Amino acid sequence: MKFSSQLKKTHIHLLYMPFVILLVIYSHHSVAQSGANKGKVKLATGAGYSPFVDSKLPEGGGSTSLVKQTFSKMNLLATVEVLPWNRALKWTQEGKFLATFPFVYSKQRAESFLYSDAINFVPVHMYVASNSPFTSPEQLQNKRLCFPFSYSLDSLEQGIVDKYQMTINRVKDGIGCVKHVQKGWSDAGLTNGYIHAEKLPKNITNDVTIVIFPEQLALVPLYLVISKDYSNAQQWIEEFNYAFGLLQKSGEKMATEKMYLELIDNLRISTQ
Repeated sequence: MKFSSQLKKTHIHLLYMPFVILLVIYSHHSVAQSGANKGKVKLATGAGYSPFVDSKLPEGGGSTSLVKQTFSKMNLLATVEVLPWNRALKWTQEGKFLATFPFVYSKQRAESFLYSDAINFVPVHMYVASNSPFTSPEQLQNKRLCFPFSYSLDSLEQGIVDKYQMTINRVKDGIGCVKHVQKGWSDAGLTNGYIHAEKLPKNITNDVTIVIFPEQLALVPLYLVISKDYSNAQQWIEEFNYAFGLLQKSGEKMATEKMYLELIDNLRISTQ
């Protein structure tokens, strides 16, 4: 009788085992759905980082489009709020947003955030004022480099500073750096290779204000980041990376990047 009772319990356990396994699998692979609010997620980004984030471009820029497409593959609708860069990062760390993007890697930031796979890469070039005597990066040893307060120096960009032993001047933003260099308060600045000097607004005499050197000094990856304190943060990152991988394999990522590069070639990038 005791043996029969134990056999019955074992039989019941075996019957329920497949359901338990399915439940575990489902809970692991559907963290995105369970953590989302009715199939929607809230994200944050900054502004004025063409072609990655730019209000003048469709979907708010190339990075924004890729991120939205990735969440779409996760069956989620992503809404993106544009904020000052530091606030986007701060409020994401506080859990007001699931994630923020696109950010470079830094050791300090990695203490609080998980990084996705790289969603974009920035070709870094140096520029000088159009009337500058300098014609190559090598001539800027021990000179002054302008860099925005709102941006973090990636390790590769820090490598540029170290290589040329430059002193950093900080200003509000990228446009501020252009003006700083133009006025001679800094000797050079860094820009992404997708910006063309002739596309920038001219000065009062209708001249191009800066010269961008052709040398690519670095190729800096950009990431989506999620606070480590966010519920199921690691699973969110893993699912995002998986969906982003699908976007790459399908050719959709390449097609999106090609479209944005063609768009910015036809747009005048405003410094206002």
